[in-house]
Amino acid sequence: MHMFYSMNGTLADQLQNHLANYGPPMMNSQRDGGEDPRMYMNGSSASVSTSNGSSSMGNDQKFPSYKRMAQRRKVPEGELCAVCSDLATGYHYGVASCNGCKTFFRRTIVSEQTFICQYNGNCDVNKNIRCACRHCRFNKCLLVGMDAKAIQNDRDRIGPTKKVKMSSGSDDEQATTPHRLQDQEIIDQLTQVEGLCQELRRCIIPEVTGVTHALTSPCLLFETTDLKVDVSLTNIMFKELYPASMNDIRMWNIREMRICIEWAKTFDIYQRLNLFDQFALVRNFAFAFNLLNRVFYSPDHGPDKIVFQNGAFIMRQPQQQVQLSGCRPIYTRQMDEIMIPFRKLQLSVSEFATFKAALFFNPDALDLSAPAKTEVFEERNKYLGGLFTCITQKIGIPSGVQKYGSLLMMTASIQNILAQNEENMQVMELFKNWEVDPFVKELCMKRA
Repeated sequence: MHMFYSMNGTLADQLQNHLANYGPPMMNSQRDGGEDPRMYMNGSSASVSTSNGSSSMGNDQKFPSYKRMAQRRKVPEGELCAVCSDLATGYHYGVASCNGCKTFFRRTIVSEQTFICQYNGNCDVNKNIRCACRHCRFNKCLLVGMDAKAIQNDRDRIGPTKKVKMSSGSDDEQATTPHRLQDQEIIDQLTQVEGLCQELRRCIIPEVTGVTHALTSPCLLFETTDLKVDVSLTNIMFKELYPASMNDIRMWNIREMRICIEWAKTFDIYQRLNLFDQFALVRNFAFAFNLLNRVFYSPDHGPDKIVFQNGAFIMRQPQQQVQLSGCRPIYTRQMDEIMIPFRKLQLSVSEFATFKAALFFNPDALDLSAPAKTEVFEERNKYLGGLFTCITQKIGIPSGVQKYGSLLMMTASIQNILAQNEENMQVMELFKNWEVDPFVKELCMKRA
């Protein structure tokens, strides 16, 4: 099987680069509020060029009472966010709003980001799809009265304030680097996409005629509210577990690979690639996406059991109904080399989402064109940097470096398991002891 992931340079080089570029970590407790956990990228982007002021003192002099009074006022119980109609948590920048819209507005202004709407600036903004179009969300913030001039340079920067002393002795400006601002935006977006993927897993996914049909169709992650819920995949905590059959495994293989394509379509750079390069990237990663989600989202019923989200499970010593003649069992390796290490590392959803993105953008993917390789290489480095920030901002540099390195070292095991899986698929195809689904075959098996 072709390599789905490769590292340029040694692990030490990777760590050294990130230590140099990203400076000291900002801890979660130092960040002002958190973004909604389901932000996603859809290729939309809203022109923003407003400055956040030159100094904290200047802003305090110009807006002394407005900011303080707005922060003191408590929103009436049940008050809704003026931007997205979620529950408001307070008056932020002069407007009753939720933490998600407050943080989005601040980060957009501080980072001076530029967005473009793909739908003529007429997107709906509500709590379910508020992040589908960042252009329209930002315009809505301005429309309801959020004041960019009320953002204080020191208090409202994305990172620690003067009250926080970094262990390195660095000042605030060093602690909040442009790299970290960009990384945090990336992390928030990936985390929201992950939430939307979880919603799609619970839905009945429309059938497609093949991979090309799936790649060229509108992204289903933006349409989950219009899809019917698959009742067999809900309320797993209240269902009895049962031994998985090959039909269960087949169903989840197809479902995860469909979701993989929908997930890939949320990346701006992926949408800019030609169809041939899109196929090459997703074909290189589809089964890895399937495998990683399988073990990460498996409810914890001990180290000897992988549990699918419909209650089906596979034991360390696989039950007879999932054993095929001539195929080597790989479930033990999935548990020992991926599932258990993930749990020991206490991998968060944000870390997992960023890790997957870094693996997906592989410049060495088979059949990827030469022009695309450069773009994909740069995109991968962006997500590696985001992963480093995501980890170190929570637990600091010393522990974060170790966790970051442990994750990167897992890629060799993941690659070996995928190679073994492809061998099994070739055996199934040769001996016809199980019919591989045509969609899975097109997406995962090497061309003759």
